[in-house]
Amino acid sequence: MDENKKEKIDTVTETESTTETAASTTEQTDTTPVTDPAEKETVSESDQTANDNDTEDENDSALNSFLSREQENKVKPAGKRKPILILIIAVAAVAILVTLLIVLLSRPQKGQETIPEAALSLQVNDDGVHEAKVAVDENGKIEQNGTGSLLTYVPSQIKKIDVENQDGSFSVTAETPSGEATVYKIVGFEKYPMQNGIADEIAKHSSEITFSRIIETNANLADFGLEEPRATAKVTYTDDTSSIIRIGNEAAGEAGTYVAFGTSKDVYLVNSTDVQSFLYSVNNFISLSITDTMQDSENAAFSKATISGTHYDDDIVLVPNKDEAIEAAYLLQEPLSVPANAIEAGDIAGNIRGLYAEAVVCVNPSDDQLDSYGLSKPYAQINASYPDTDITLKSSAPKDDGIVYVYNPDKNVIYSIQLAAVCWAKSSVELLMPETPMNAKLRYIDEINFSAGGTDLTLDVTTKVETTTDDSGNEQENATSTASYNGKDLNTDDFNVFFQNITMIKNLGAADSDGKDKVMTVTFRYTTDRSADTLTVYSGSDSSKYILEYNGKTVGTVSKTYINSLIEGADNLIAGKTVAGL
Repeated sequence: MDENKKEKIDTVTETESTTETAASTTEQTDTTPVTDPAEKETVSESDQTANDNDTEDENDSALNSFLSREQENKVKPAGKRKPILILIIAVAAVAILVTLLIVLLSRPQKGQETIPEAALSLQVNDDGVHEAKVAVDENGKIEQNGTGSLLTYVPSQIKKIDVENQDGSFSVTAETPSGEATVYKIVGFEKYPMQNGIADEIAKHSSEITFSRIIETNANLADFGLEEPRATAKVTYTDDTSSIIRIGNEAAGEAGTYVAFGTSKDVYLVNSTDVQSFLYSVNNFISLSITDTMQDSENAAFSKATISGTHYDDDIVLVPNKDEAIEAAYLLQEPLSVPANAIEAGDIAGNIRGLYAEAVVCVNPSDDQLDSYGLSKPYAQINASYPDTDITLKSSAPKDDGIVYVYNPDKNVIYSIQLAAVCWAKSSVELLMPETPMNAKLRYIDEINFSAGGTDLTLDVTTKVETTTDDSGNEQENATSTASYNGKDLNTDDFNVFFQNITMIKNLGAADSDGKDKVMTVTFRYTTDRSADTLTVYSGSDSSKYILEYNGKTVGTVSKTYINSLIEGADNLIAGKTVAGL
């Protein structure tokens, strides 16, 4: 190469550094063949002259850079261009592989091809019934198999669904007002609220049927459970056409369910969940709400609840506690009068309103059906009175799996539910016994009488209530109680500990024998109109427990250690000694 040419090439090479991006792009995309090196040189000289005088547009610069790089590559060792070529080839290979993969994935898998319209013709016969005809060859073999659709309606185009299955028959009507949601009703059961979503489910299955494969044409229907199908549905549409859907057996290996369509003997395989709703009974459509929830918090609590039934020897009567002198949410009125166990009574109160069943068992049951479900003479029954309504529920005895049948006479429906969800059906007087029988409020105590062994004392209680107002203007009451014995004031802290020990006497459960010798007696007299409450402790046959009697009725047992320590605390209180908390 002569010196003049070399100088020009060097000049172009310097220009390349300022147009690197454009040159790189041109090198990858420009495919114009260059056959005459002299012609390239001439173009480079022309472009260089133009750049010296005035900057040309970006395309000229890119071309200059490209031609310069081409000329330079003839001079530079080939090894410096090899990485770029490898990168270009790698990118191209990846692009080709990705494209090939997309094409392969987009192709239908074997046995899952979508059947063209020519291979499955849909039509309506003279009776207005939808039919499907599968194309077969001269040997009667299916020309093309795969997925397809037998119906392509939408739920709003349904007028009525008539179903007959092994559980009986039912009809669902559908009406779709303009611009509103479809309203479904079960013929003959219009007064019963429907369960959300069930009617929508059967409407969806009645408007669109997709199969995964054609099993056989002109089949022996008995082989697929379709000669006497498990269910037959006739669907009438708003265009006055109809479809007949017959549900046969389930295929092996949970592959699906056999279905026949229209009046033909062709058998299709469909997803089992897409036809499950045709096997429902009326019960599946009825709401699972046993009792309605309250609409106003003022109606949350019953004024009285009576529990009866063959499970109970005596009726149990619960009422809310309105006596501010004692700490109890509910009172047991019958068969004895005591504060009710907070947990058990609370569970009973919470198992009446807003109950939901696991399933509807029977709608509009006959007397024979009530008897067959153990509800003609209920195992348990609750009658609860609320400000806005009265509720009556009847329960059967629990089955081995813990399920009970619950009957709501107002709805005339029998439901199934777990026994744990209706604890009033398994309660007892023993379970309703108070956990802490003498749980009273000190501010309402007027006098405490205590007797044990050689100790027999009467404590006079005085309470002062002061009202204060906080920074927000809210009034607060502060009660301070003191006690005296024989006119002598007792230590306030020790008296408070002694009183708390009495209120925390804990019922440990039912007694296994009658009381014998009296061990201790404590009586609370109140400043309110509440009658005095007396707790008496007796010795019994148990070596570790005493027997508890509340207002003359046995309510349970108590720890001997606890009572002996309580008696010791009474002696310390009178003697001016420290009373230990128990």
